[in-house]
Amino acid sequence: MKNTIISLLLISLFACQDVVQVDLKTAKERLVIEALIKWKNNTIGNVQTIKLSNTSSYYNNQRVAAIGANVKITNKTTLQEFNFVETQDGIYKISNFVPILNNVYALEITYKNQVYKAEEALLEAPEIIEINQTLEGGFSTEYPEVNIAFNDFENQEDYYRIIYEHYRPSTDKIIETVTFAYDSRFEQDNQITDFFESEDFETDDEIEISLYSITHRFYTFLNVLESQADSQPGPFSLPPVNVKGNCINTTNSENYPYGYFSLFQMNKETYIFQ
Repeated sequence: MKNTIISLLLISLFACQDVVQVDLKTAKERLVIEALIKWKNNTIGNVQTIKLSNTSSYYNNQRVAAIGANVKITNKTTLQEFNFVETQDGIYKISNFVPILNNVYALEITYKNQVYKAEEALLEAPEIIEINQTLEGGFSTEYPEVNIAFNDFENQEDYYRIIYEHYRPSTDKIIETVTFAYDSRFEQDNQITDFFESEDFETDDEIEISLYSITHRFYTFLNVLESQADSQPGPFSLPPVNVKGNCINTTNSENYPYGYFSLFQMNKETYIFQ
Protein backbone atom coordinates (compact mmCIF):
# COMPACT_ATOMS: atom_id res chain seq x y z
CA MET A 1 0.00 0.00 0.00
CA LYS A 2 2.85 2.36 0.89
CA ASN A 3 4.61 1.76 -2.45
CA THR A 4 1.33 2.34 -4.29
CA ILE A 5 0.85 5.73 -2.61
CA ILE A 6 4.42 6.80 -3.46
CA SER A 7 3.96 5.72 -7.08
CA LEU A 8 0.75 7.72 -7.36
CA LEU A 9 2.49 10.80 -5.93
CA LEU A 10 5.38 10.51 -8.41
CA ILE A 11 2.96 10.08 -11.33
CA SER A 12 1.04 13.14 -10.15
CA LEU A 13 4.21 15.25 -9.85
CA PHE A 14 5.71 14.38 -13.21
CA ALA A 15 2.40 14.53 -15.04
CA CYS A 16 2.12 18.28 -14.40
CA GLN A 17 4.24 19.59 -17.25
CA ASP A 18 2.14 22.62 -18.28
CA VAL A 19 4.03 25.93 -18.32
CA VAL A 20 2.30 28.50 -16.15
CA GLN A 21 2.74 32.15 -17.06
CA VAL A 22 1.88 34.66 -14.39
CA ASP A 23 -0.29 37.50 -15.66
CA LEU A 24 2.12 40.33 -14.90
CA LYS A 25 0.99 43.93 -15.04
CA THR A 26 2.34 45.54 -18.19
CA ALA A 27 4.61 48.48 -17.43
CA LYS A 28 4.59 51.67 -19.45
CA GLU A 29 6.68 51.44 -22.63
CA ARG A 30 9.81 53.55 -22.37
CA LEU A 31 12.60 54.52 -24.74
CA VAL A 32 15.98 52.85 -24.14
CA ILE A 33 18.97 54.92 -25.30
CA GLU A 34 22.35 53.28 -26.01
CA ALA A 35 24.52 56.27 -26.93
CA LEU A 36 28.11 55.48 -25.96
CA ILE A 37 30.43 57.34 -28.33
CA LYS A 38 33.85 55.65 -28.30
CA TRP A 39 36.93 57.20 -29.86
CA LYS A 40 40.01 55.00 -29.97
CA ASN A 41 43.19 57.02 -29.51
CA ASN A 42 45.16 57.70 -32.71
CA THR A 43 42.11 57.12 -34.90
CA ILE A 44 39.70 59.60 -36.49
CA GLY A 45 36.66 58.47 -34.51
CA ASN A 46 34.30 59.60 -37.28
CA VAL A 47 32.12 56.45 -37.45
CA GLN A 48 29.69 56.22 -34.52
CA THR A 49 26.49 54.32 -33.70
CA ILE A 50 23.52 54.96 -31.42
CA LYS A 51 20.91 52.27 -30.70
CA LEU A 52 17.33 53.04 -29.71
CA SER A 53 14.77 50.51 -28.52
CA ASN A 54 11.64 50.27 -26.42
CA THR A 55 11.07 48.31 -23.23
CA SER A 56 9.09 45.12 -23.76
CA SER A 57 7.07 42.71 -21.64
CA TYR A 58 8.69 40.29 -19.17
CA TYR A 59 8.14 37.31 -21.49
CA ASN A 60 9.44 39.02 -24.63
CA ASN A 61 13.21 38.59 -24.97
CA GLN A 62 13.39 40.27 -28.37
CA ARG A 63 14.73 43.79 -28.83
CA VAL A 64 11.92 46.16 -29.84
CA ALA A 65 13.53 48.71 -32.16
CA ALA A 66 12.61 52.39 -31.86
CA ILE A 67 12.00 53.29 -35.50
CA GLY A 68 11.78 56.71 -37.11
CA ALA A 69 13.58 58.86 -34.54
CA ASN A 70 15.57 62.00 -35.33
CA VAL A 71 18.97 61.79 -33.64
CA LYS A 72 21.66 64.46 -33.47
CA ILE A 73 24.65 65.42 -31.34
CA THR A 74 25.88 69.01 -31.06
CA ASN A 75 29.31 70.13 -29.94
CA LYS A 76 28.39 72.96 -27.56
CA THR A 77 31.81 74.62 -27.99
CA THR A 78 32.04 74.67 -31.79
CA LEU A 79 28.26 74.46 -32.36
CA GLN A 80 28.85 71.82 -35.03
CA GLU A 81 25.88 69.46 -35.45
CA PHE A 82 26.09 65.76 -36.30
CA ASN A 83 22.92 64.15 -37.65
CA PHE A 84 22.62 60.38 -37.38
CA VAL A 85 20.88 58.30 -40.08
CA GLU A 86 18.81 55.19 -39.37
CA THR A 87 20.57 52.42 -41.31
CA GLN A 88 18.60 49.55 -39.74
CA ASP A 89 15.56 49.46 -37.48
CA GLY A 90 16.59 51.32 -34.34
CA ILE A 91 20.25 51.61 -35.45
CA TYR A 92 21.43 55.18 -36.12
CA LYS A 93 24.87 55.85 -37.60
CA ILE A 94 27.13 58.67 -38.71
CA SER A 95 30.45 58.74 -40.59
CA ASN A 96 31.61 62.34 -40.07
CA PHE A 97 31.65 62.75 -36.29
CA VAL A 98 34.47 64.94 -34.90
CA PRO A 99 35.62 64.11 -31.35
CA ILE A 100 37.43 66.93 -29.49
CA LEU A 101 38.82 66.41 -26.01
CA ASN A 102 37.29 68.37 -23.11
CA ASN A 103 34.41 69.63 -25.25
CA VAL A 104 30.83 69.19 -24.05
CA TYR A 105 28.42 67.43 -26.40
CA ALA A 106 24.62 67.51 -26.32
CA LEU A 107 22.44 64.64 -27.50
CA GLU A 108 18.93 65.34 -28.80
CA ILE A 109 16.46 62.64 -29.83
CA THR A 110 12.98 63.32 -31.16
CA TYR A 111 10.80 60.21 -31.01
CA LYS A 112 7.01 59.94 -31.17
CA ASN A 113 6.67 63.73 -30.82
CA GLN A 114 8.72 63.80 -27.62
CA VAL A 115 12.22 65.25 -27.18
CA TYR A 116 14.93 63.53 -25.14
CA LYS A 117 18.18 65.32 -24.20
CA ALA A 118 21.48 64.69 -22.42
CA GLU A 119 24.91 66.31 -22.09
CA GLU A 120 28.36 64.91 -21.38
CA ALA A 121 32.02 65.91 -21.74
CA LEU A 122 34.60 64.01 -23.77
CA LEU A 123 37.49 63.28 -21.38
CA GLU A 124 41.07 62.31 -22.11
CA ALA A 125 42.07 58.71 -21.35
CA PRO A 126 45.42 57.89 -19.69
CA GLU A 127 47.92 55.69 -21.49
CA ILE A 128 48.58 52.11 -20.39
CA ILE A 129 52.28 52.23 -19.54
CA GLU A 130 52.89 48.61 -18.50
CA ILE A 131 51.34 45.14 -18.97
CA ASN A 132 52.66 41.91 -17.43
CA GLN A 133 51.49 38.61 -15.99
CA THR A 134 52.16 37.10 -12.54
CA LEU A 135 50.83 34.64 -9.99
CA GLU A 136 51.23 36.82 -6.90
CA GLY A 137 49.23 39.95 -7.51
CA GLY A 138 45.66 38.63 -7.56
CA PHE A 139 43.28 37.03 -5.09
CA SER A 140 44.77 33.56 -5.57
CA THR A 141 48.34 32.28 -5.96
CA GLU A 142 47.04 29.38 -8.08
CA TYR A 143 45.45 31.39 -10.90
CA PRO A 144 47.50 33.73 -13.12
CA GLU A 145 46.59 37.34 -13.73
CA VAL A 146 47.34 40.03 -16.26
CA ASN A 147 48.42 43.30 -14.61
CA ILE A 148 48.30 46.80 -16.05
CA ALA A 149 49.62 50.16 -14.87
CA PHE A 150 48.72 53.72 -15.84
CA ASN A 151 49.32 57.19 -14.41
CA ASP A 152 46.52 59.15 -12.79
CA PHE A 153 46.10 62.71 -14.05
CA GLU A 154 47.44 65.42 -11.74
CA ASN A 155 45.37 67.77 -9.57
CA GLN A 156 41.94 66.43 -10.46
CA GLU A 157 39.44 63.75 -9.44
CA ASP A 158 39.35 61.01 -12.04
CA TYR A 159 37.18 58.00 -12.69
CA TYR A 160 38.04 55.19 -15.05
CA ARG A 161 36.44 52.25 -16.80
CA ILE A 162 38.62 49.24 -17.63
CA ILE A 163 37.42 46.41 -19.88
CA TYR A 164 39.30 43.12 -20.26
CA GLU A 165 38.25 40.91 -23.19
CA HIS A 166 39.73 37.40 -23.08
CA TYR A 167 39.92 35.90 -26.60
CA ARG A 168 41.20 32.47 -27.69
CA PRO A 169 42.46 32.48 -31.31
CA SER A 170 42.58 28.67 -31.53
CA THR A 171 38.79 28.48 -31.15
CA ASP A 172 37.95 31.99 -32.38
CA LYS A 173 35.88 32.56 -29.24
CA ILE A 174 35.66 35.23 -26.58
CA ILE A 175 36.10 33.37 -23.29
CA GLU A 176 35.19 36.15 -20.91
CA THR A 177 34.66 39.91 -20.72
CA VAL A 178 35.21 41.68 -17.40
CA THR A 179 34.50 45.36 -16.68
CA PHE A 180 35.66 47.51 -13.76
CA ALA A 181 34.73 51.07 -12.77
CA TYR A 182 37.55 52.74 -10.83
CA ASP A 183 37.56 55.72 -8.46
CA SER A 184 41.03 57.33 -8.18
CA ARG A 185 40.18 60.05 -5.64
CA PHE A 186 42.39 58.39 -3.03
CA GLU A 187 45.29 57.83 -5.44
CA GLN A 188 45.62 61.20 -7.16
CA ASP A 189 48.89 61.86 -9.01
CA ASN A 190 50.02 58.26 -8.50
CA GLN A 191 50.58 55.25 -10.67
CA ILE A 192 47.48 53.05 -10.63
CA THR A 193 47.59 49.28 -11.07
CA ASP A 194 44.81 46.85 -11.86
CA PHE A 195 44.61 43.14 -12.68
CA PHE A 196 42.45 40.53 -14.41
CA GLU A 197 42.72 37.05 -12.84
CA SER A 198 41.43 33.85 -14.44
CA GLU A 199 41.89 30.10 -14.16
CA ASP A 200 41.08 29.82 -17.88
CA PHE A 201 44.17 31.54 -19.29
CA GLU A 202 46.08 29.49 -21.85
CA THR A 203 49.26 30.17 -23.78
CA ASP A 204 48.70 32.43 -26.81
CA ASP A 205 45.35 33.70 -25.52
CA GLU A 206 44.78 37.38 -26.30
CA ILE A 207 43.66 39.83 -23.64
CA GLU A 208 42.39 43.07 -25.12
CA ILE A 209 42.48 45.90 -22.56
CA SER A 210 40.44 49.08 -23.00
CA LEU A 211 40.93 52.05 -20.66
CA TYR A 212 38.53 55.03 -20.51
CA SER A 213 38.18 58.18 -18.46
CA ILE A 214 34.56 58.65 -17.39
CA THR A 215 32.58 61.27 -15.52
CA HIS A 216 31.60 60.85 -11.88
CA ARG A 217 27.95 60.66 -12.95
CA PHE A 218 28.63 57.74 -15.31
CA TYR A 219 30.78 56.04 -12.64
CA THR A 220 27.83 56.22 -10.23
CA PHE A 221 25.47 54.89 -12.91
CA LEU A 222 27.74 51.89 -13.54
CA ASN A 223 27.99 51.14 -9.81
CA VAL A 224 24.22 51.14 -9.43
CA LEU A 225 23.87 48.81 -12.42
CA GLU A 226 26.48 46.45 -10.96
CA SER A 227 24.81 46.39 -7.54
CA GLN A 228 21.50 45.53 -9.21
CA ALA A 229 23.11 42.72 -11.21
CA ASP A 230 24.84 41.28 -8.12
CA SER A 231 21.83 41.45 -5.80
CA GLN A 232 20.59 38.06 -4.64
CA PRO A 233 16.85 37.47 -4.20
CA GLY A 234 15.73 36.47 -0.73
CA PRO A 235 13.07 37.06 1.90
CA PHE A 236 14.79 40.21 3.19
CA SER A 237 16.31 41.56 -0.04
CA LEU A 238 15.09 44.81 -1.58
CA PRO A 239 13.43 44.58 -5.00
CA PRO A 240 15.53 45.82 -7.94
CA VAL A 241 14.91 49.39 -9.04
CA ASN A 242 14.82 50.85 -12.54
CA VAL A 243 18.15 52.59 -13.11
CA LYS A 244 17.80 55.94 -14.84
CA GLY A 245 20.68 57.38 -16.82
CA ASN A 246 21.47 60.99 -17.70
CA CYS A 247 18.88 61.31 -20.46
CA ILE A 248 15.68 63.28 -19.75
CA ASN A 249 12.40 63.74 -21.55
CA THR A 250 11.98 67.49 -21.96
CA THR A 251 8.45 67.13 -23.35
CA ASN A 252 7.02 64.91 -20.60
CA SER A 253 9.25 64.34 -17.58
CA GLU A 254 7.07 61.46 -16.33
CA ASN A 255 7.81 59.51 -19.51
CA TYR A 256 11.51 59.26 -18.68
CA PRO A 257 13.84 57.02 -20.74
CA TYR A 258 16.40 54.41 -19.74
CA GLY A 259 20.01 54.24 -20.93
CA TYR A 260 22.91 56.66 -21.07
CA PHE A 261 24.73 59.15 -23.27
CA SER A 262 28.48 59.40 -22.82
CA LEU A 263 31.64 59.97 -24.83
CA PHE A 264 35.01 58.30 -24.28
CA GLN A 265 38.51 58.58 -25.54
CA MET A 266 39.82 55.04 -25.34
CA ASN A 267 43.33 53.62 -25.06
CA LYS A 268 43.44 49.99 -26.13
CA GLU A 269 46.25 47.43 -25.89
CA THR A 270 46.43 43.68 -26.62
CA TYR A 271 48.51 41.32 -24.47
CA ILE A 272 49.47 37.78 -25.59
CA PHE A 273 49.41 35.41 -22.63
CA GLN A 274 52.67 33.44 -22.24
